[in-house]
Amino acid sequence: MTAATRRRFAFVDWTLRPDQDDDAPPTTYAFRCLTLAEDDTECAAMSPASEDPTEPQTWAFDHMREYPGHTGYAELIERPWVMWRGRPS
Repeated sequence: MTAATRRRFAFVDWTLRPDQDDDAPPTTYAFRCLTLAEDDTECAAMSPASEDPTEPQTWAFDHMREYPGHTGYAELIERPWVMWRGRPS
């Protein structure tokens, strides 16, 4: 005769939220040029990531001054999120 195996399951509610704790990584911002070249490849030049959202915006204006036809951009935001474990239900 074999011993019965018992399993116990606990169902837990999880919550996902932006991580705003003091030790959370910073939110960073960047811009990427979306303008297409004649061969349909994307310029893809990118600003450095910055915690200050105005720095990548300044980069976009500088990039357009250097390449006047480059007028399309994507903003890239990296915001840390965290999962919080709730009580078993």
